[in-house]
Parts: sequence; structure tokens; C-alpha cells
Amino acid sequence: MKKYTFILNKTYKLLTVFTLAFLFAFMTSTGTAHAKTLKIKYNGNTVYYKGKQIVSYIDGKKVKADGTKGIRLNKQVMVSYNDVFKKGCKIKTTYNKSTGKITFSANGKSVKLKIGSKKATVNGKKKTLKQAPVKVRYIKKKKTKILVPAKVIANAFGYTYTYSSANQKLSLSSPFLIHYNNEWHIYKKYFAGLVYDNVTADMNYMPAMYINGSVMMPAENILKNVMGLDYTYNSDSGTITVKALEHSLKMTLNSNSAVLDDSQQITLSSAPVVVKRKDTGAESIMVPAHDVINYLGYYYNWNSTSNIITIHTKTYFSWKASKKDYDKTKYNNAITNVDATYDINNKNIIIKAVFEKTINRDDIKTTDNISNDRTLSFEFTSVKNLIDNINHTINGKTINTVDLNQDESLSNSSKLLITFNNSNINYKYDVTDNTLVITIAEEVSSDYAIRISRPNEVQFTDITTKDDYMNKRFYIYIPGNYVDFYSANKISVNSSVVQNTGIVYNASSGVTEITVNTTKLQGYKIVSLGSIIGVIIDNPGNVYENIVVLDPGHGGKDPGASNKGVNESDLNLTILYNYAKEYFDSPESNVKAYWTRTDDTFISLANRAAYAKTVDADIFISLHMNSSNSSSAKGTEVYFSNANNTPSAEGITSYNLAAACISRIIANLGTSRRGIKSANYYVIKNNSVPAVLIELGFITNSSDFNTITSAHSQQIAAKSIFDAATAIFSK
Repeated sequence: MKKYTFILNKTYKLLTVFTLAFLFAFMTSTGTAHAKTLKIKYNGNTVYYKGKQIVSYIDGKKVKADGTKGIRLNKQVMVSYNDVFKKGCKIKTTYNKSTGKITFSANGKSVKLKIGSKKATVNGKKKTLKQAPVKVRYIKKKKTKILVPAKVIANAFGYTYTYSSANQKLSLSSPFLIHYNNEWHIYKKYFAGLVYDNVTADMNYMPAMYINGSVMMPAENILKNVMGLDYTYNSDSGTITVKALEHSLKMTLNSNSAVLDDSQQITLSSAPVVVKRKDTGAESIMVPAHDVINYLGYYYNWNSTSNIITIHTKTYFSWKASKKDYDKTKYNNAITNVDATYDINNKNIIIKAVFEKTINRDDIKTTDNISNDRTLSFEFTSVKNLIDNINHTINGKTINTVDLNQDESLSNSSKLLITFNNSNINYKYDVTDNTLVITIAEEVSSDYAIRISRPNEVQFTDITTKDDYMNKRFYIYIPGNYVDFYSANKISVNSSVVQNTGIVYNASSGVTEITVNTTKLQGYKIVSLGSIIGVIIDNPGNVYENIVVLDPGHGGKDPGASNKGVNESDLNLTILYNYAKEYFDSPESNVKAYWTRTDDTFISLANRAAYAKTVDADIFISLHMNSSNSSSAKGTEVYFSNANNTPSAEGITSYNLAAACISRIIANLGTSRRGIKSANYYVIKNNSVPAVLIELGFITNSSDFNTITSAHSQQIAAKSIFDAATAIFSK
């Protein structure tokens, strides 16, 4: 019975197999199963490849494959080494038929593969492949191709690899190859652009690049052609000499040593090198941009987000007297110096004229000719020009030329003439002792959020402001009582973010107080528009160059550590707000400060950290006092988080900020140095900007306690933090 059952079962299984085979054959004959499949043979087996075949492109050009396109095996894109890499990419390739070994080599790079083996050597390092190279027979086309993993080869030789599974398209872009230090290099970093005095430079011949650890720029194109400096290159000695207004710099190819101002030995961050492009054959001497620009006396900034170098003039010209004697019976005074500089923080051009004696406003006659060729004239009555007639072309977006002249045949007066490139220029001038200072706003805008009439008796420099950002408002103070004046001269508001304005006279301070309430926290700046005060209102990051959040630790229901009735929260607020405000809010400060708290209020850790993003901050500094069970523990330590230590767009890291803080505190305050430490405190780890937490001293140590509770030491600590914040932005 068992034998019979076994025969039946076996017969049934055979019939089942036969039936399935018949159906499979029938489907094949009718074209429903393999109508879109590819019949191939590899590894001794004939199979039907059901996926779509892969079309390859190199630099946008389709690769000819003779009907033998790429396929996917084990999820890997496999293409013909001969069609794609040997013929298409022009990579030198050898194939040993007897051993099955394939070798690729180009520009100092190499890859060694073997048919059927997942072991490979890529640029001298052993690598295990996800799919071995394979010999494939395309049966219908009667062609045999050796397929290799495309991504492995592309990456090894610097090709940009893109594969789209949606349309089965493989795109390879040729690598950017540059030659320096006697070998070819695959360049995979960014290509940098350059802006000089607000004009974008043409970098098509050779872009700025990151080489040998520095941002390098083409020397002749930028220094000579763009900036107009005196540039020479001696090919015999390999020396590059550049002369700017006040400085000279002599560099040598492939050497980090350089000479500044003919005598000072300096060390460059990277040596100048000759770089040649493979694609165009263009060749340039590349020099370290940061070092060269700074040493030559220009402002330099590197934006790692947009990959843009920004260079701006510090000094446009500096004219000095060519003689000292003059006819003092004919002239009452004399011009000895005139210079023009750029104020990087306020984006203004400052022209200063220095006289031998004190000069008054009554001695100056101004004429503002508003026309297509707007000219601003300053005439100095009975003043001798000791510099002689001279002029300088700035040709910026505001000033075109500056002329100093004196026609003695017509007048005994000197004239300073400024021609503008735009008729809508804002300027102001002040006279102090023997110096005339002319401030010209480089940012030209007719679209101010608020326009306020300026009383004739009020000088623009006498107008002050106060930021009450905690309550989303700010104040503008006009000396004197001008409530009636502003009843007749209405304030013009052209911004949806301005909620309302108010005008009152504050008798105790003797000023007319203009209050501007905004719908959200905003930055602001006032600009002189002649008889009008223009008010710029925008997000803080669009108004201020450098922004810091200052965070006095603890507060409210959280007093922090305490000793002898003194709470840590009060010490933090006193130093970081009461004292530091004097420095950060001063007119000389180039850093705008926002505080997480300005009184004894509890602020959550999350809100403190998030405040940096609210105000578009660049850095975050939190102040605390330490405590310990041991009364002998003392000193200053500064914490940063490794989880938040990547360079910002300005190139600032949390560690560098910590180093700037601790070095100045220790030097100025004299506390013991406990060092820079890494920790994951919430406000420094979960921050959107470089952030540090300062433990100024131990409230539980008698020596530190005396220091941190001393008003004099508190002011020193505040100034040290201000100096650190200022310094970190100047690097």
C-alpha cells in the first residue's frame, strides 16, 4: 500500500512539473512572459534579465553600447568597462584574458579587478566589492562584454556619479583635474567666487580653490587685474611681489616664508603654487587669500556657505602735505592730511580732512549739487592746500572721485569735491577741533521703513537710540522739545512690521522720545538723509554684521549656587548684563548683543538655546559660577560641546570661542586656569551657533568668592567677555 501511494505521489509531482513547464513554454511562445526581458548568459547560466537596461552618459553625451547596455546585479550598477571607462572616459585600461585581471590607471590613480572576484585594489588599498566583475554574453546581439561596478570605478577616478532608478540612467561627470607640486590631483572641493568692493570678479579662467589647507586665489587675476595693485612675477627666481597703498609683500613659489614691507619676515599658511587646469590648460599662480589680503591691508571675509571671498578696501587713499610753509598773511589755516577709509561695520566711507589749526563749521561752505553727476563740494575759506592739487578715483557704487584743489589765481580758498555715482546718496559731516569727518552711507536705499524729519537745530550725531527688544520696540531720542514740530511734520511709516509710533517729551532728560513698536523682534539702524532721518528695520541678521547672545545663567525660581547670602543668578546678571551692557551697547562696539534675560526671571534651557536663532545670532555665551563640596576648588573653566563644534559660516567654532574667552579672562582677572572642557550642557549642545558656557569662578572658594563679588573684578570680567566676542569676529 505504501509503495502504491509513493508511485501515485511521484506521478502526481511529475504531472505538476510537466504542467507548469508547459504553461511557462506557452507564455513564452505567446510573448507575454519575456516580451521585455533580456536573455543573457553569465557564470555558466543562461537567464532572463527582467529589469530595464541602463543607459550611460558621460558629461551629458550618451555612451555607444551596441545594444549591450548596463544591467543591475546584486543591486549594483554594472556597465561595460570597455564602452564606458576605456572608450568613454579615456581611462587607460588593460585586460589579461588568461588571468581575468583588469587594470585601470589615470592621473596617478589605479584600480585592479578580477573577473569573478569581489577582491579589488583601489588606489593601493584593498577593497571588497558588493558585486564581482562578470563576463556577460548578450545572446540576441551575439556579443560578450565584461561588466564592472560603475560606482567603484567612477569614485576612484574622481567622476561625479549619479544614477536614476526612475529612468535607469547613469550619468558620469568628468573630474576637475589640477596639476601642482609635480602631480595631478582630483579636485573635489568647492570652486570659490570673489567680490571686491561690492563688484563680482570674473573667475572663469581660474576659480579660487581649497588647496593644501587654505583657500587659494589666482594671484595675477585678483591682485593685478581686479584690485589694480602693483604686481610683478620673476619667473627666474619664482618671486611674486605685490605693492598696495601702504604695504608690500614678497612671496616665493613653493615657500611658506615671505617678506612684508621689505623687512618683516612672515610665515604664510600655505605656499604659493602654480596650478594648471586639465580641462582648459589654464595656468595660474595661486596664493593663500586670507594671508595675502590681510597683510596688504584689506578687509577679508570667507563665506563657507556660499563659497565666496569678500575683499574690501580699508584705505582708499592717504594724502599728506608736500610742504609746511605758506603765506600766513593770506591764509588763516592749512590742510595737512586727507584720507578716505572704509568702515566695514557700518558699511560707510569715511573721509577725513585734517587742518593745521582748529576749524569751525562757519569756515566751511558746502554745496550739494543733486543731478545726474551729483557733486558735493566743501569750500574752506582762506585755507591753504599744502597737499597740492590731487584726485583719486574710487569708482565704487557710491563715490566716483575725490578731488582736492586750489586755484590761487581765482581764490585763496581750498575745495574738496566728491562726485557720486548715484544721486540718492546719504551723508553727514562733523567738525571736531582741527578735523572734518565726512561719513557717506554706502548702502543706498530709498525704501526706508520710517522717515522722520530732522529739526534744523539738531545735528544727526546728537540723536541717540535705545533698543527695548524684549518688548519688541525701540526708542529714538531727539534733543529738545519737538512734540509740536512732529505734530506738523508727521512721521512717515512704510513697513507692515511697524505696529505704531509714539511721541512724548521727557522733561527729566530733555529729549523728545519717539517710540517705535514692532510686531516682532527687529533690528534697526538710523541713517542721515540730510533733513530726513531714515530708519532701516529688518531681521537682526540683515541689519547687524556681528550678533552675540549673552545668557546670564539661572534666574527667578532657579537661583543657582549660593554662598553667604549671595546667589549665582545675581552674579551672572550683574556681570553679563549690568556691566557688559556698557561695552556691547557703546558706539565703538562692532558686536550687537541680545540678552536672554535682563532681570531676575526664570528662562527655560530650551528657550535660552533657541534665542540664538530668534535674533539671527552668530555666537552664544552663557555665564555661570561654579561650586564644589571642596572649598579648595577654584579657578575658571570654559565649556563647549563636541556635538556643536563645526565651523560657522564665519569660520568660528565653539572651541575657538572658548579659547578666546578663557585666555582673556585669565589674563585680565587673574583667576586660576582650569582649562577648556567638553560637555553636553543643554544650552551649548542644542544651539544653532557656536556656543560656550563660562564657569567664571567657584562661589564656594573664599578667594574666588572675593573676586566674583568685587565690583571692580566684575567689570574686568565683563570687559574680558566683550573683548573675546569682538576678537572672534575680527579673525
